[in-house]
Amino acid sequence: MPAEKALATQAIHGVFWTTGATLIQLLTPLILFKFLPVEEMGLFDTALTTVMLLALIADLGLSSALVQSRQVEEVHFDTAFWTNLAFGSALTGLIFLTAPLVSALQAPESPEAFWRIYVPLSLLIPFASVSGIFRSRLQRELDFRHQALAEVFSILLFLFTIVLLLWASGGIWSVVIGSVVREVALLASLAWSAAWLPRFSFSQAALREMLPYSLHLTGSRALNYLSSNLPRFLITPLLGATAMGYYSFASRLTLLPLTRLSTIITRVSFPTFALIQDNDDLLRRSYLKAVQSIALFAWPALLGLFVFVPELLAQFEMAPALLVLRLLILATLLKAVGVVVGSIFMAKGKANWSLYWSLFSVVILVPAMYWAVPYGIEGVSAAIALTSLLFLVLSQHYANRLIQLDAAAFLGVLVRPTLVCGLVVTVLAGARLVLPAPPLLSLSLGGLLGAGAYLLGLRLFAWELCRQYWRGFRGRSMTGSAST
Repeated sequence: MPAEKALATQAIHGVFWTTGATLIQLLTPLILFKFLPVEEMGLFDTALTTVMLLALIADLGLSSALVQSRQVEEVHFDTAFWTNLAFGSALTGLIFLTAPLVSALQAPESPEAFWRIYVPLSLLIPFASVSGIFRSRLQRELDFRHQALAEVFSILLFLFTIVLLLWASGGIWSVVIGSVVREVALLASLAWSAAWLPRFSFSQAALREMLPYSLHLTGSRALNYLSSNLPRFLITPLLGATAMGYYSFASRLTLLPLTRLSTIITRVSFPTFALIQDNDDLLRRSYLKAVQSIALFAWPALLGLFVFVPELLAQFEMAPALLVLRLLILATLLKAVGVVVGSIFMAKGKANWSLYWSLFSVVILVPAMYWAVPYGIEGVSAAIALTSLLFLVLSQHYANRLIQLDAAAFLGVLVRPTLVCGLVVTVLAGARLVLPAPPLLSLSLGGLLGAGAYLLGLRLFAWELCRQYWRGFRGRSMTGSAST
């Protein structure tokens, strides 16, 4: 089927081009834990969490509305750009006015240190608010390559800025300035790739057309972001910046990569699914292929990390994060296979479903966190793992109903990833008992053994899937549905 072939090829190319950029972005902050105090990294992550929530709101969902709608003209892009720029600038001004109050609430033990991070970091919001408009033009054309190249350029500049400022003894300012530089570079590179600049035009009628969808989506995304990052809003004020630093380190290896993976999948799957929103049969096959692919490539890495958590933490002197990291790994295993659900809701025009689901998630998580916080970051992580199971079951039920997907078919595509994981865990658990004592050597050898076990697992249990991915990447036909 030509349509399925083209979409599969575009989707695989999109994941390929964006994964490298994401890996660089995720590894860089981890390195900072080697050079900066845990407390300062805890304050930075708390400030960044708030700033990125406001940046998400500043987008107003207009960039996604531009992708979802079948009938979009230049005036819609112009209107969305100037609306987002004005709103993002207004939010930045609001941060400057309310920073003393927010600092006292979010970091009562060190409000001045928090303020010095929070205020300059907020300068990225206006740039982030409009970058999605340029990205939407590339998404409509399924041009994932140029999106990824823009990400790579911005992240490399981010890394260069951090290294330069750390060398100059910039301390925590290294990552603050680097974050703003990255957002500016991303906007500039997306604008160059899209080969488009907004005109000085604005249409209230065009804005009214987009707002019903975009505001539902904004509410959904804001609530979803709040539910995903609720611990980050609570740990620093209630447990302190040091506890936040340990939690932040663990989440950067688990939940944060999942968030980035979710962003990649949404940028690739949403425009792809939107093109076939009226073809439920093709949509089901594409959805199952996406779920199976995520499990096949994410689960083995997470379980390998689970086995060698002590050796990894020894390299960063982060031993207090051991139980936290393992609990968050379990949560991420569950969350990973549910990241595509949001794209199904959006592609089907059910932005209100996303909103209601996110609201439900917050209603469940708030009392869960209230119960968990007295037990420290370990209790918080346990609550996240337990609620992840509940959310997976319920969200999958609604997604299945929307595209008329049988639950057995969904579970069936997870069989092969489970077999691969079983082999990887068996090899690594046995090897860890006999590997040399030095943590770094043990970790390195474990990584090599894990990679070998993973490749063997693919050859034994998922070789035809790998052949399909390769054919899809080369633009050849990917026949059949997801393998069971």
